[in-house]
Amino acid sequence: MRKFSLGQPNRFTRKLMLTSPLYTPPKKQNLLRRFALLALILPVVAGIVLLSTTGGSGSGAAAKARQVVSALGVSAWKIDTEPELVHPGQRFGGIFYPEQVLMVPAGSVFSVRPQPTLSRGAFVEPNGVGLWDHSGGELNPGADVNGMWKQECRAPMQCGLYKLQWRDDSNEPRTLNVLVLTRADVQHDSKTDKKMVKVFGKSIGGYADPADAPVRRVRENAAQYQPPHFFAQLGANGATLKIGDNLELGQLIAFRDKRDTEGRKIYTTERHTDFLPPRADLIDKLIKLRERLRQKNVPVTKFWITSGFRTPDYNRSIGGATFSRHCYGDAVDLCIDENDDKRMDDLNGDGKIDRKDGLVIANAVRELEAEGAVVVGGIGVYEWDGDDSVRSHVHIDCRGYVSRWGQIGSGKGKKSFIWWPKAEFQDDDAGE
Repeated sequence: MRKFSLGQPNRFTRKLMLTSPLYTPPKKQNLLRRFALLALILPVVAGIVLLSTTGGSGSGAAAKARQVVSALGVSAWKIDTEPELVHPGQRFGGIFYPEQVLMVPAGSVFSVRPQPTLSRGAFVEPNGVGLWDHSGGELNPGADVNGMWKQECRAPMQCGLYKLQWRDDSNEPRTLNVLVLTRADVQHDSKTDKKMVKVFGKSIGGYADPADAPVRRVRENAAQYQPPHFFAQLGANGATLKIGDNLELGQLIAFRDKRDTEGRKIYTTERHTDFLPPRADLIDKLIKLRERLRQKNVPVTKFWITSGFRTPDYNRSIGGATFSRHCYGDAVDLCIDENDDKRMDDLNGDGKIDRKDGLVIANAVRELEAEGAVVVGGIGVYEWDGDDSVRSHVHIDCRGYVSRWGQIGSGKGKKSFIWWPKAEFQDDDAGE
């Protein structure tokens, strides 16, 4: 007796299938599936449109749309802070995604709007810890305001790192890190004509008046050279706080420079201070720079930041420029050192380590600035020849206006070189 299989059809059964009026070809099956899926989605889309045009008062499809979106949960939050907190170079608020870090001054009021806008929910403290409330913070219930969901919050008066969880119908709590900052005490010293800054009662030094700067562009951009107002105090948790892929908050503070008995440089991981005026623009620039370099197939998993924020006192002790952007918290010197040999990597593949490797990084920053993707600022390329040197590093900052420079060597033997298009920058007033 002939056996029949339920597996692949033979030629006879295949012919019957193809001639049957009930047979649907695979391509048509896919189209039918897509139409069925579209039929499910269209009411939701219609509800979204209806809800947005009726200010949230729609019913039926609109209510169903809200339920669907709420079940999916938020993807991000738009956070706005008080206008009076705006300070040149230091901005707070913006779009934040789960696990990112919101930095706000102590006691400041901020509002939260979920994204997408049909989402509903509110931030609460995880596990009912109560640290936020006990430190003077407030987390009010969310409410519908003119058809838009909004939650009003107040940051704790006590500085430090807090964690909040967004609770909604998705049953998947999303976490937001909140770093609460302190306001510095800034006083004018008539003897030195400097603005002296204290953080938690400890002096970090004085900031010179930009109106008296010998550099014309500093005088013209005096607002960008005012002392930072808000600082984070980095403890063990704050120093290792992730602010990007392979980027920690503690990396933005300059480490102490040390030398051995023979005068050779020793690279340490000892921060010269635990105070940092965080700059969102700098963090954004570093994150986008890493992404751009990876798009260009430059092997980089992390930046080695050789110098970051310097207090005015520390900057003076190492011979830094009076108006160095390092003192304002929006500048870093960096290398790419994937093999941890304390030198810049051979980024251009020519078998040498020199300024041309730094130019790979510098030109990527130029591209981002030209596209308007990041805040413009200074870019300096350095080349060193000492055995204990990194051989090349790049300075980047967010001063708000274009500045470019190049330097080979140091001391009396140092030389300048131009590596950028002259149409981009033609000013002798350049530097860190």
